[in-house]
Amino acid sequence: MQQVLSVWNALDMRKRMIVAAVSVAVFAAVLLMARIASQPTMALLYSGLEPGPAGEVMEALEARGIATDVRGSAIYVDATQRDELRMTLAAEGLPGNSTKGYELLDNLSGFGTTAQMFDAAYWRAKEGELARTIASSPEIVAARVHIAVPRAQAFRDRGTPSGSVTVTTTGGALPPAQARALKFLIASAVPGLAVENVSVIDSRSGLVMPGTEDPGNRPTDRAEELRRNVQRLLEARVGLGNAVVEVSVDMLTDREHILERKIDPNGRVAISTETTETSSDSSNGANGAVTVASNLPDG
Repeated sequence: MQQVLSVWNALDMRKRMIVAAVSVAVFAAVLLMARIASQPTMALLYSGLEPGPAGEVMEALEARGIATDVRGSAIYVDATQRDELRMTLAAEGLPGNSTKGYELLDNLSGFGTTAQMFDAAYWRAKEGELARTIASSPEIVAARVHIAVPRAQAFRDRGTPSGSVTVTTTGGALPPAQARALKFLIASAVPGLAVENVSVIDSRSGLVMPGTEDPGNRPTDRAEELRRNVQRLLEARVGLGNAVVEVSVDMLTDREHILERKIDPNGRVAISTETTETSSDSSNGANGAVTVASNLPDG
C-alpha cells in the first residue's frame, strides 16, 4: 500500500486524471458485464398475435411474475421457461383465437331474423371456420378470410363468387405450394367458387402467385425447400424455435444450342440410289406324255 501511495504521489496532475479515468472505465465495464451475465437469455414466445390474444397472454404472464420483453408484436420470455410456458398457456387455451365460427349461428333466433341477416351471419361463420383451419397450420400464426358471394337478382344471372385470404407466417414468405393448398381449401368450401378466383396474400411479402408452370417460381420453391431442411437440422441441435434460416437461390436458366457439321473430304456421298430387281422362270423338256419308249436309248 505504501508503494502505491508513493507512486501516486510521484505522478503529476495530468497522469493522475488519466489513471482515475481508466480505473472508472474498467469498473464500469466490469459492472456492465456482470449485469449482462445476470440477465436471462430471452427467447421468442409468440409473435404476430392480435391485440386481444396478446393482451390475454401478457396478463397471464404478469400473474405468474414472469419477466417479459415486448418487441413490436413479439413477446419474449426467459429461454429456460419458454417451452414450459407454452405448454402451460396452451392448457389454459392461450393464446385464444378471437375469430368466431359457426357459434355465430347459435345466437340467431327464428323470430326477427331476416333472410339477409341469416346469410350475413352464415358467411361470417364460414369465413371464421376457414380462418381457424388455416391458422391451425404450424407455419401460420394468423389468418383472415373474405368471401364475396353476389346476390341473386331478378332477370339477371348470379355473378361469380370470389375469395381472398390474408395470412401471417411464423417467418419467411409463404411457399407457393402452401398457397395453392389454401386456394383449393377455400374453393372447395364455397359452392361455385373457382380456384383461380381465390387470392392468397402474405402480410409480409404481398400477393402470392402459386403458378407451378412458371419457371420463375422454381427458385423460390427450391429456396424454401433448402430453408426447411437446414432449419430442421439446426433445430435438432439447438432446439425448436432457436434457429432462423434464410436461403437465397440463384438458378442458371441459360440455354445453349450447338449445331455441328462434319465434312469428310475422303468420303463419298451418294446423291441417288436406284435398285432394280429381275426374276424369270424357265423349264426344260418337251411337252407330251411320258411313255416307256421315250425312256429307251436310240438304236
